[in-house]
Amino acid sequence: MLAAMAGGPFAAVVPCQVCMVDLHELTPADRLVEGRESDDYRCGKGHRFGLDWRSGPAAEPQWPPDPDLVRAFARD
Repeated sequence: MLAAMAGGPFAAVVPCQVCMVDLHELTPADRLVEGRESDDYRCGKGHRFGLDWRSGPAAEPQWPPDPDLVRAFARD
């Protein structure tokens, strides 16, 4: 039996957490490693980070970002 990946199929691409916090930009990051509880990602700018998915996989696509998130970053 195959173990489910941490973030699931909807988390193959997510907003880069480093770009969001440090640069106030929304940049896609691709999953590099599928873990059981967390996944590792890298964006096109070279930022690497991990996301904890212990509470369960993503229920909807993480990229493109939610329109509310896009609006919030557009105000910056």
